[in-house]
Amino acid sequence: METVLNHSVTRPQLFFLIVKTQIGIGLLSLPSKIQSSAKGDAWISVLMAGAAIQLLLIVYSQLLRKFPNQTLSDITIRLFGVYIGKAVNFIYYVLFVLIAGYAITLYVRLVHIWMLPMTPGWVLLLLIIGTGIYLALENLRVIARFFVLTSVLFGLLILISTLNFTNELQVANILPVGESGFAHMVQGSEKTVFAMFGFEVILYFAAQVQNNGKSLIRVFSFANGFVTLFYAYFVFLCLIGFSPKVLERVNEPVLYMFKGLTYQLFDRLDLIFLAIWIIPMTATIVSYLCLAGKSLTANQSSYRKLIWFSGVLVYLLGLYLSSMESIDLFRKWVEYGYLAMIAALPFLLWLASFLLKNKKKVGSA
Repeated sequence: METVLNHSVTRPQLFFLIVKTQIGIGLLSLPSKIQSSAKGDAWISVLMAGAAIQLLLIVYSQLLRKFPNQTLSDITIRLFGVYIGKAVNFIYYVLFVLIAGYAITLYVRLVHIWMLPMTPGWVLLLLIIGTGIYLALENLRVIARFFVLTSVLFGLLILISTLNFTNELQVANILPVGESGFAHMVQGSEKTVFAMFGFEVILYFAAQVQNNGKSLIRVFSFANGFVTLFYAYFVFLCLIGFSPKVLERVNEPVLYMFKGLTYQLFDRLDLIFLAIWIIPMTATIVSYLCLAGKSLTANQSSYRKLIWFSGVLVYLLGLYLSSMESIDLFRKWVEYGYLAMIAALPFLLWLASFLLKNKKKVGSA
């Protein structure tokens, strides 16, 4: 009982595990990406993406209710059998390693451009992956406590962002509402979903929640609602702070928004914002290392070895991707794989769970 309790987390801790995994580097460039499709309605695209994710979270909740105290790895083996189930879990493992490698590459490029241009990329990669491995080796309760502690920084980021309201803002940039059209808003929401990835941690972490017999959909919904409003707020702030032409040319509008703020006591708020933002970016790496380990094993000793192995793979992948001029093709394949494994397959597993239930009923008859 003591061993199980030491590795369990509370519902509030699960909330922060989800939030800290979802909020990462995607936010910094998101306003520019969505604005190219949805124009002044980009903030609506964020809300639409949050609504789409909420529908998927309902499927997650129903699937987990049918298989309480089990992770996605256990569910795939139970529904598909040992061999096919393990093969599917290995695909999940590869996907999580690829996502971590892609994310860490973006982190290193961002830090290299904005903060440490003279520092070799391999050093930055080593620092980030070293921190990620160090935390991922701990049990989930320790990781959750760290995430809860550092979540205070979100409040600080929002507080810093309010300084932009001292500048001249152009609310006319988002008017009239709905001008871009529904189709363009949907295109913007598709880009937003990939910037908000990380909600799939639910399928692996929910099994370790204390008293998870009750439905966890409320926790899932609160986490998704917070992330959606957080993203929508910063997208809205960029829309009224930059003209449409400027947003098209700026890669990280969130950082440029702070770069223009100068005070006697504080200067280069963009660097202060980025220094704080490194923590949630690293938290995303930690979560995906954990997912990679949990996707293949439930044994603590094997899990720790797999974390080290996965960390090395992520580091090597980061080195490879950092040497490429463009990683757009890699990004597209990761996005396609992400949609298939995180959206389509859990939905199919949920449908298959009904067949399993019916099969049991027939067998008992």
